[in-house]
Amino acid sequence: MWGYVALYVLFAGGVYCVDRFTHRSLFVRTQNRHLRWKLNFSVRGWDIDDYLAAVILVCVAILQAMMMLDWWGSSVDKNLARGLFALLSLSSIVLVVRLLRLVERYARHKGWLTVLAALLTVGAGLIASAEADAFILGQTRVDPGQFPVAQKTLTFIYLVYLWYLSTSLLMALVMFVGALIYGMTAPGFKQQVRRNRATAICRGLYIPSLTWHKRQWLQASCVIGVIYTAVILLAFSEVVNARLRTVLHEALVYASFHLRPEDCAMTGLPPGTRLALLAKGAVVVARPVEGGYRFDEQVCSLQSATQIETTRDQRIRNARAQDAYF
Repeated sequence: MWGYVALYVLFAGGVYCVDRFTHRSLFVRTQNRHLRWKLNFSVRGWDIDDYLAAVILVCVAILQAMMMLDWWGSSVDKNLARGLFALLSLSSIVLVVRLLRLVERYARHKGWLTVLAALLTVGAGLIASAEADAFILGQTRVDPGQFPVAQKTLTFIYLVYLWYLSTSLLMALVMFVGALIYGMTAPGFKQQVRRNRATAICRGLYIPSLTWHKRQWLQASCVIGVIYTAVILLAFSEVVNARLRTVLHEALVYASFHLRPEDCAMTGLPPGTRLALLAKGAVVVARPVEGGYRFDEQVCSLQSATQIETTRDQRIRNARAQDAYF
């Protein structure tokens, strides 16, 4: 109860601050007897950038409210929060691309940018391949060349992980440095008027126009959205790091461990155990454990399909003989 009261007080305080510090009144009187006040706002002149900025600010406001409710012990919908995070990140990226004209900038410098992207991709691919081989060798103690499909699969996973991690860290670093430089160098409205020779003489008569306020609003929304996106990516990277080992184990077993214990006439192994056949006739046994698999090498007497079927039928007959139900 008190949480909702506090949320209402904060909302009212936010409305008051917006009304107090904006360049025009937030509410205006009307001639309607039932609705004496209306919001002094119109979206008729909005374009795509304005709608993207509005989506960013609305998502931020809802997420802040959900965080406060969560801190106060109220239950919040996690799926709604994830959807808002995704919408916020997507809107922020699109707004950045449009405001900074990244498509036009790339078209002007696509030559050296393509070369740089190719070099980075080759470097990331080499690092991912080395990490994949190191993981396979460290877990199985077998030459990674024995698992060619697993090599490619783990290399792809590591490549995606490297791009994601580097993008998260780079975005956070660029946002911090960019905000610092912009805050120290960007002139305000009065400074712009004072620096212009045509307006410096009567600079006291100039006031910010609606276009200037709109540009400031778009820039502020863009900065807020990108900061939230960077924070979201960094926070999600912790989840990715925690799950990476398990995902690599599952991918390794899925890609190269195609035999079952009965294919080598092995018994007493836990459910979910898989085997990978080596070139020298032995097998690597993957036993499921908490957080992944444990691997060890054993000798295998590979059974034919007929032998496997015979063994399975014999096991069924023995089970029926021991069970009174049959």
